[in-house]
Amino acid sequence: MTPSEILQDTFGKAIISASVVHGFPVFVLDKETLPLVAHFVHTHPDLRGSLSLLWAVDHRPREARYELCYLFTLAARKDWLLLRSDLHGDDRLFRSITPHIHAAKWYEREVRDLFGLIAQGHPDLRRLVRHEHWPKGTHPLKKDFSWDTVMGRQEGQYAFRRIEGEGVFEVPVGPIHAGIIEPGHFRFSVAGEPIMQLELHHFWKHRGVEKLFERRRLTDAMPLAERVSGDTTIGHSLAYCQAVETLLGVDVPRRAKYLRSLFLELERLHNHLGDVGAICNDTAYALAHAHCSRMKERIMQLNDRLTGSRFLRGVNLVGGVGCNLAAGQLAEIAEEAAAIERDFSELEAIIFANASLTDRLEATGILKERTAWDHAVMGVVGRASGIDRDLRRDHPFAAYDELPVKVALYRYGDVRARLRVRMDEIHESMRLIREIRARIPQGAIMAEPSRVPAAGEWALSAVEGWRGEILYMVMAGEEGRIHRCKVRDPSFVNWPAIQWAVLGNIIPDFPLINKSFNLSYAGNDL
Repeated sequence: MTPSEILQDTFGKAIISASVVHGFPVFVLDKETLPLVAHFVHTHPDLRGSLSLLWAVDHRPREARYELCYLFTLAARKDWLLLRSDLHGDDRLFRSITPHIHAAKWYEREVRDLFGLIAQGHPDLRRLVRHEHWPKGTHPLKKDFSWDTVMGRQEGQYAFRRIEGEGVFEVPVGPIHAGIIEPGHFRFSVAGEPIMQLELHHFWKHRGVEKLFERRRLTDAMPLAERVSGDTTIGHSLAYCQAVETLLGVDVPRRAKYLRSLFLELERLHNHLGDVGAICNDTAYALAHAHCSRMKERIMQLNDRLTGSRFLRGVNLVGGVGCNLAAGQLAEIAEEAAAIERDFSELEAIIFANASLTDRLEATGILKERTAWDHAVMGVVGRASGIDRDLRRDHPFAAYDELPVKVALYRYGDVRARLRVRMDEIHESMRLIREIRARIPQGAIMAEPSRVPAAGEWALSAVEGWRGEILYMVMAGEEGRIHRCKVRDPSFVNWPAIQWAVLGNIIPDFPLINKSFNLSYAGNDL
């Protein structure tokens, strides 16, 4: 039976409506039934749905209702399934699914902060995005909240969870750090050396990106998407483009799709090279760090020569790409990649031969497969813990329908496994670059829209960025504007999981564990 047939057979008349939108099933349910169906989708052996995204939409001023949407990725089929429910009029209450689906915890707290909608039965309704100095009643994604509102400031203090007992100490780290990194607050509870609890308190750099999207037209919001997370310019801009292109009926030329795949792999390369070196550096192995930094710099200089931007800004446009590559430039990319791969292979052999490095990485920061599944962990971190998921293979986008991807997969879940995934993906990106050069067709690199979307029409887009899955939901508004743009960087999903990976380790291991996750603070906090 198909997923739709399974749900129809089980819940029948409880389903208000069922449809297929952009190739995947959408079920509309009342707010009391939805948590039951969500739990069923999550636990049914033929579905095993992992919560990939949860978002809200304020449909005012056209309609006096809020919409709640729950996107699941089905384990066996890798298909999407969407559950949807409405809150009408002044209704602000809905039932929490967090007690049964742990991955919903941050999503439901975020919905409360940004929309004022309260998940009843949620085990932790402390503020998440709205820090305690935000005034009460401030919910910036409600339509009656102006983007340029100047908020007053109130006094408040975050209520950290505490472990009480003799010999238990709290060690706060951040949010201001000694290095040139983004702000993040980590509070450890220890008794002796082992970490008993880690609590995160992030969201120190909220920029109101999703609110700013609502002031843009569908075709001119690219600068915002490129800056959600500065090291993932191509991943975020491509995800945004694909959603808008679906709404506008744009048939992107094949050459443009190949170029998008090429730049996405270049972005993956320079970030993975930097991470391999940084992980080694956190064990005081400076030699590997120096060589990886040198190789990363070669890729970034190549990016600059090709596009005028080290971070590949301005490459993706709605309808295609903004720069074409001549045969000589494609040859230069292939030659540079081959030279770097030879260097990296030599370094790889040295790293694996270093017994003291292996001793520091193995069995450090273990994220068990069950924990990773419960929290819907994805990307590099998920694949190191046995989560066999990569959108390039499972939901091919750009040119990946013609570029089969070998997915790196390990089951140990420790720092070494996360290092191994990155190393394997470096080699796979090199192979894909060679494939792209050999297969790229001639032709146009831009296409024009063929339709105007109706107000309220929406589209989902997914891209496998270098950290993991990037999701965008874009809803059209009046006169070509954006009514709602929901952005989800993989960091928002993976940050809570690091709290489990550190348990039983010692605080001096935390920088190494944290670097092996290498999550974005900016991508986490829009």
